Amino acid sequence: MIKPRVALVGAGWVVRNIWAPLLVQHHAQIVSVIDPQADAGEAFPALSPGPRWHRCMSDQALQGCNLALICSPNVHHVQQALRAMDQGLHVILEKPACLSSEEAEQLIQRSRETGADLLVSAAAAHRSDVRAMVAALAEGAVGNVHCIDVSWRRRHGVPRPGSWFTQARQALAGSGADLGWHLLEVALHALDYPLIEAALCNHVPATADEGRHQASWRADQDPGQIGIVEVESQSFSCLQARGGTLVRMSTAWACHQERDETRITLYGSAGELCLRTTFGFSQNRIQQPSLMLTANGTQTPLAFTAEDNLAPYRDFLGSRIARLGTCPQSRELEYRKLRSLASAMSSLYPHLTPSCGARSGD
Repeated sequence: MIKPRVALVGAGWVVRNIWAPLLVQHHAQIVSVIDPQADAGEAFPALSPGPRWHRCMSDQALQGCNLALICSPNVHHVQQALRAMDQGLHVILEKPACLSSEEAEQLIQRSRETGADLLVSAAAAHRSDVRAMVAALAEGAVGNVHCIDVSWRRRHGVPRPGSWFTQARQALAGSGADLGWHLLEVALHALDYPLIEAALCNHVPATADEGRHQASWRADQDPGQIGIVEVESQSFSCLQARGGTLVRMSTAWACHQERDETRITLYGSAGELCLRTTFGFSQNRIQQPSLMLTANGTQTPLAFTAEDNLAPYRDFLGSRIARLGTCPQSRELEYRKLRSLASAMSSLYPHLTPSCGARSGD
């Protein structure tokens, strides 16, 4: 096992509150922080020794590191991952890793050429309730799967209105790529990562007042401020996987329902399996998550282990860091996962070709 020496590319809320503390728990050393924001250099006062701060990615910024965690604005993900692998670093890419199949092939090819591991962050598939659902599916609880419904709809949950998350040139896409990536990660995992071949989509532009509906648990701006939301706040789609199975998806950063809720329903030849919970960190969540199997008119609740919100991220890191650079089988699975997710993004956002936007490494 290598000792991870990490370059954090991006120092936003998720990095400061989730990834950095968990990396330290897994005995990683954070060597470098790469972020243009002026406060990024002081974002981790408890770390000793303190990391270097760099405003942009460079050879100097990556010096002494063997792992890059890329959590920068979406538009930079691909070029920054390519550059890090060129410097010999393994890479963990936050969602959405990329938004086209062409970009996925670029990343995979560079990983093969350099020998660097390319990991797509996949916390949702490491949730205890999702693992219980997938285990029931593997045991034949629903038979052959015909359709999967996935939805994640928030009452008030726009991420940092006015920031890069909601700017079209930086985020490229909205709730469908943000919340939808997590949902597709679970749905495509349940189907063993097929390619998506077709899609019908309705991406709903944000209304003028939706900048008020920020994600309050992030606590990173004045609740009275209204930021412009240039990307879609809601998305509705139907995707067809190779083999014919449908994935129907609904996402919303802001909507009319009372609670922030994630729902995943598998419809099969032998039964239906429904997970009702809340992904993420919202406090306005489903208080009693449930996993219910329905077969022949009978409902049977399935048990899963209760866990804290950080547990899936902890499990993801724990299972991946120990195998960095040592497991070719895991590398091939990551490639298949990335191809599957990228094909979904390509179908959802066919206008976002690799030439769209300024995908620079800075």
